[in-house]
Amino acid sequence: MPYTPPGRGPASRVRVTAAAEPNRSFGGVPTASVLGVPAGTLLGELGGWRTAFAAVGALGLLTLAALLLLLPPLPPSRPITFPELPALLRENPGVRAGVVVTFLVVTGQFAAYTFVRPILQDVSGIDARYVSTLLLGYGVAGVAGNFLAGARDAYRTLLTVSTCLTVILASIAVLPGAVAGTTLLLAWGPVYGGVPVSLQNWMIKAAPAVAETASSLMVAMFNLAIAAGALLGGLAVDGIAAPAAPLGGAALMLLAAGTVRVTSVRRRDSGPKG
Repeated sequence: MPYTPPGRGPASRVRVTAAAEPNRSFGGVPTASVLGVPAGTLLGELGGWRTAFAAVGALGLLTLAALLLLLPPLPPSRPITFPELPALLRENPGVRAGVVVTFLVVTGQFAAYTFVRPILQDVSGIDARYVSTLLLGYGVAGVAGNFLAGARDAYRTLLTVSTCLTVILASIAVLPGAVAGTTLLLAWGPVYGGVPVSLQNWMIKAAPAVAETASSLMVAMFNLAIAAGALLGGLAVDGIAAPAAPLGGAALMLLAAGTVRVTSVRRRDSGPKG
């Protein structure tokens, strides 16, 4: 989920697009899941997990080649030094809260989503043959969620998203039946689809003068949270059972909703009084 730094010429146009229409700039994240998740599942079923990993490696090499050949130079407005990162966290409460929300939401998401297949099969009773198709529906719905969230207030969107995901993840962990599982999965897609662009909007709004620095903190925490979510979900599944992963994710989403709410209230109270 890279943030495109300001520049000139073509780079400047990319930056303007990222600032003015972030839902388009970050549309590739949920769009990739439309193809990636079902394709990875299918490759794993046909040729084993090594085939899926090999395909990811090949696509990574193609992406690297495309970046080297096609991407114009994107010089930053100024270099970002490492000491700036902790300094921004100390001095800017909005950025600090955004990093916390990023960790909670993304960790909660991937604690549950990493194990969505056993959840759908064991809890919802959905036949394994239909899981890839359902994940395709999840991805398509996620694209819609990305574009719906792009033009909306980041605080309100993330409060709504984290609250809804609390309910969805808790429900998919305990409600049996294919109808319930399918409905919840297809609701999960568009709700989470608005997360990446909303987090990016949050950081830009919290630190508009140093948006690149703030965005780099968010991206680092986002990737750390993906790994943390998969790890925590795995520990929950191994130590308890598959439903423990989405239940843990729901708890983290609830904490995220509380953090967003408190931050929003403090931001409103500290604003100019009319």
